[in-house]
Amino acid sequence: MKYTGDCVLTQYVILPLTFVSWRSMLTLYDILLSADDDALKADVMSACIGLGLCSICFAVEVPFAKVAMDCRIYPR
Repeated sequence: MKYTGDCVLTQYVILPLTFVSWRSMLTLYDILLSADDDALKADVMSACIGLGLCSICFAVEVPFAKVAMDCRIYPR
């Protein structure tokens, strides 16, 4: 039952909130970057920012996991 509750919480609460927060952040970047009304430029910049942030998150995942294992924050 605990596993099912965890899956339901993740699928219907955490994932939609994650999508909404990322989409909201990228929309704010579009608004800030398209002050000169160049939609293509704003879209390209927004895509670069989004892909860059995702790349950074993926790049630091393994080093942070190793640090957590060494500091015994995360049990083996």
